[in-house]
Amino acid sequence: GVGLGGTADQCAALAKRATLRPVGQPHPEPEIAEFERQMLDAINTTGIGPQGLGGATTSFAVHVEYAWTHISMNPVAVNIQCWRGERARARIAADGQVAYGY
Repeated sequence: GVGLGGTADQCAALAKRATLRPVGQPHPEPEIAEFERQMLDAINTTGIGPQGLGGATTSFAVHVEYAWTHISMNPVAVNIQCWRGERARARIAADGQVAYGY
């Protein structure tokens, strides 16, 4: 998740918000979605790979959120979601039945 612009604290919040977007869901603005794609391609050509062990896939997604800012103050924040940052969904019915990934 990448936050661009705004104030320093707003930028950090934007980076966190970007991290929470579902993987593979591009930004609704075409220019930002293209920037996300370019960043993902660049990151995956580094050869860093999972956990720094090398490989062609270093990142599954790059999500960017931004806010307007004054030209003399252009904060950037990056929030990295590691492989253990799992997300799951479950629906628990009144009878105790659990439905995963609904």
